[in-house]
Amino acid sequence: MRNPLIYIVGTHSTETKGGISTVLKAFEEAFLKLGQPFERINTHNDSKGTILYFVNAWFKLIFSSLKNIKRRRIYWLHCGPWFSMTRKFIVALTVKALGGEVIIHFHSPTLYQYTNSKFGMWALKVFLLPANKVVVVTPWWKTLLEEKGLVKDTLVVANPLAYKLFEHAHEPTPQKQFDKNNVTLVSMARFIEGKGLDLVIKTLPDLPNVKLKVIGDGPLKNQLVSLSENLGVADRVEFLGWLADSNKTKALQSADIFCLPSIYDSFGVVFIEAMSLGLPIVAFNNGPVADIVKPHVGITIDTHNKEHLCSAIQTMTNNIEQFDSAGKKEVIENYDPTRLTKVIIDYILK
Repeated sequence: MRNPLIYIVGTHSTETKGGISTVLKAFEEAFLKLGQPFERINTHNDSKGTILYFVNAWFKLIFSSLKNIKRRRIYWLHCGPWFSMTRKFIVALTVKALGGEVIIHFHSPTLYQYTNSKFGMWALKVFLLPANKVVVVTPWWKTLLEEKGLVKDTLVVANPLAYKLFEHAHEPTPQKQFDKNNVTLVSMARFIEGKGLDLVIKTLPDLPNVKLKVIGDGPLKNQLVSLSENLGVADRVEFLGWLADSNKTKALQSADIFCLPSIYDSFGVVFIEAMSLGLPIVAFNNGPVADIVKPHVGITIDTHNKEHLCSAIQTMTNNIEQFDSAGKKEVIENYDPTRLTKVIIDYILK
């Protein structure tokens, strides 16, 4: 039998915004660097019709599978929320019928909600039936799935940074004078429910020495702009949109603190991206986020409200020297794309 072929199946890695696409881009770069053959099947694209795009991908997958029917074929499925899981379940059933192996890689923060209902648990058990192996992104998720009896053996592999971003961790932090009377926060996310951007804006009336830069875009942009205007802080909030890598790096480096009190994250690639540039983090202690934002790289709040977030920002401002680019070392030690991808490949092929 010829060398095994790995199919990477998930959302488009360059034409779709968000954490999963960023992670897939990093994995693909590392596959190429390691010389590991793979075929990419894009099942979703933000700018294309969802159903037709998926059907086209499904036929492409079947055709490629039949063409390589004599090879060992491993389908690495990257799963978001329900619609994404539905697409991947169809793929899983199809490729199992064609003699393939299925690896389920969970990315969605809504997975926790599914485990808290009878229907959700039933659906997850059915969804996992075709799976040969399961991958999660932090120890918190492994504990959850095993405690719920959904899986017995799960691999934990952190999401890697793309090489360009990872290289920042090896660079010295640009020297700048920190002024606690003129502090710049930066947040980066899709503008959707649960990301906590509204909460950051709500702290600004109580923090007259703080400005905010927001990188990203999404359906809630008008609401966030209106909120900043209604609170009288619009002159201290700058909405930058999605930025190209070089401009994004400059925007992050110009800030003092990365702040994102998200309750909707399965991992939080934006946190390690900020850490690679030496920024201390303020976040919400939301399950898996605590696995990423450890005490030596940032502060996490246990109560998701304005008062606690405001206090955390003030504490960080008064003690920022304690963090002194600790995130860079954390990124180098734990988020190397080559090392993490090698762990995945070894697990997939064994």
